[in-house]
Amino acid sequence: MAMARSPLFEPLMLGSGVVSLQHRVVLAPLTRLRASEVEMAPQAMCAEFYEQRASKGGLLISEATNISTESCAYHRAPGIWTDAQVLAWRQVTEKVHSKGGHIFCQLWHTGRVGHPSPQLSFVDCVLTTVACTRGWQQHPLLKASVGAPMPSVSASAIAIRGKTWNVYPEGRKDLNATPRALETCELERVVSDYRHAARNAMRAGFDGVEVHGAHGYLLDQFLRTGTNKRTDGYGGTPENRCRLLLEVVAAVSEEVGPGRVAVRLSPTQPGAFDFFGASDENQMDADGCNVTYRYAIERLNGLPLAYLLLTEPRWSGGRHDDDAEKDPGFNMPVTNSMTYRKIYKGVLMAAGGFLPSTASEHVGNCFDLVAFGRWFLANPDLPLRIQVGAPLNHYSRERFYTHEEDGYVDYPDMTGSFGKAGKYSLIDVSLLKTKPKARL
Repeated sequence: MAMARSPLFEPLMLGSGVVSLQHRVVLAPLTRLRASEVEMAPQAMCAEFYEQRASKGGLLISEATNISTESCAYHRAPGIWTDAQVLAWRQVTEKVHSKGGHIFCQLWHTGRVGHPSPQLSFVDCVLTTVACTRGWQQHPLLKASVGAPMPSVSASAIAIRGKTWNVYPEGRKDLNATPRALETCELERVVSDYRHAARNAMRAGFDGVEVHGAHGYLLDQFLRTGTNKRTDGYGGTPENRCRLLLEVVAAVSEEVGPGRVAVRLSPTQPGAFDFFGASDENQMDADGCNVTYRYAIERLNGLPLAYLLLTEPRWSGGRHDDDAEKDPGFNMPVTNSMTYRKIYKGVLMAAGGFLPSTASEHVGNCFDLVAFGRWFLANPDLPLRIQVGAPLNHYSRERFYTHEEDGYVDYPDMTGSFGKAGKYSLIDVSLLKTKPKARL
C-alpha cells in the first residue's frame, strides 16, 4: 500500500541551500569492507553499489572512511588520505551525480578499535623475526608510509575487553590491545588529519563530509568517561571531553565551507548498548539529556552544519540481523531524536531501527531526515519502494562483510534492471509487529 502524502517525500534544503533534497530517505553509512586490499581504495563494485542506490535529489552517506594511517582497523575499509584513494572515490561520486544524487563522505578515526598486532618491545623484534612480520604496520600501504602515525591510539590507555578480528594479516583473532594514549601535543596533528581528509573528500567530488563522532570510535572515546581518564584540557569535565570533537568540526568546516559538514553522535543513556565497551557514567539532566552530549550539541548549534545525525540506542549488536521478525529494535521507542530535538536547532537526522511506517510517522516531528542501513543495503531503490508500498528484499547478514559482490551489488530493484531477481526473499515490513512510539 502506497504512503499517501508521506512527509518522507517532501523536499528539504541542507546547509541553507547548499544541498537541495527531493526526499528524506537517506542511505546510512555502512561499513561493508569492499575496498581494495593494497590501496584501501574503492573498487568498481563500490561505485556500482552507490550508483544503484542514488536517486534524483537523494542523499547517500559513504561508508566510514579512514582519515589516516593511524585510523586503520578494519580489513578492506577504504581511506581518503592518498591521491589514489581520491581518484577511486571520484569514480563513486561521478556515478552518484550522474543520477542526480548527492553524497557525503563519512570521516573516521577508529582509535582504540584498531590493533597494532602485536605490540612488540625492541627485544621482541630482535628475537622474534616472525612476529615482526605481522601487524598493521606491515600492511603494504602503511609500511610504505615511513614515519606516519600507526594504530592504535585513544584518549586513554584503556583496552576493549575480549578479542578482535581487527588483526593484520586477516584471518585470526587476538586480544584487544591497550591503545597508546595520545599526547596533548599530538591532538593538533589529529585535527590536521581530519582537515586533510576533508580537503581530499572535496577533491574527490563529494558534496560534503560527515564527522563520525559516534559508536565508540576515537572522538566518542574522548566524549565518554569510561574511555577518557585524561587530566589535561581534553579530559575531566564535559566541556573538556567535547573539546577535540568541536575542534575537529570547526577545522573541517573552515576547510570545506559552511553547509557542507555534518556530525554523527550516539548519545548514551543508562541501560543502552555501549559500542565496543565505551561506557559512560551517564550523568543525566532534568530534561533526560546526557550532560556531555547536551553540551556538544549546544555548541554544534553555533556551527554552520548541513545536519546532525543521531543514532537511536536500540541496536542489539546484530543478534537479530538474520531474522527481522524477531528484532526488538523495530518496536523500541524513539528516544534520542525526541530528547535532543529540543536542543538542536538545525536539520536533524535519525538512524537505527526504523521501518518505513515509523520513519514516516516521526519525520517532521522528532527529526527531519531518516537514514536506513540494512533496508537500503538490500533494497537499492528503497525510496521508490517506500513511496509505492512495495515489499522489501530481506537483507542477508552472512554476506555483510565478505569482500565480495555477493550480498553487495546483487540485490535486485523492482524492475529487474540490475541485481539477481528472486535471490532474496521478500518481506512485508508493515507486518513487523507494532509501531514504536516516541518517548515523551
